[in-house]
Amino acid sequence: MQTTYHTTTTEKVISETGSLNEFYNLTNKLSKTRFVRFTGKNDEADNIEWCFTYRGHKLMLQYNIYTGVSLQTKNVRDIKAVEKLAAKLSK
Repeated sequence: MQTTYHTTTTEKVISETGSLNEFYNLTNKLSKTRFVRFTGKNDEADNIEWCFTYRGHKLMLQYNIYTGVSLQTKNVRDIKAVEKLAAKLSK
């Protein structure tokens, strides 16, 4: 029997018109109110991705000049954590 793993990215858009300033405000909010430590950062000209662990879930906050600010995970099992955290960040 062969096991198949899916490596799709699951995301929740926080703001389609989000700016770079909003991205940095959200990273500050995550670190101050949710006590998140960022474990990896990928900064490019049109795309920024910061990885972190939140309550045992590996997540990523992304800013893209075309799609705005979103919260993502590569594990489909973490989608509920993405949705809950995105709802808290949107307030």
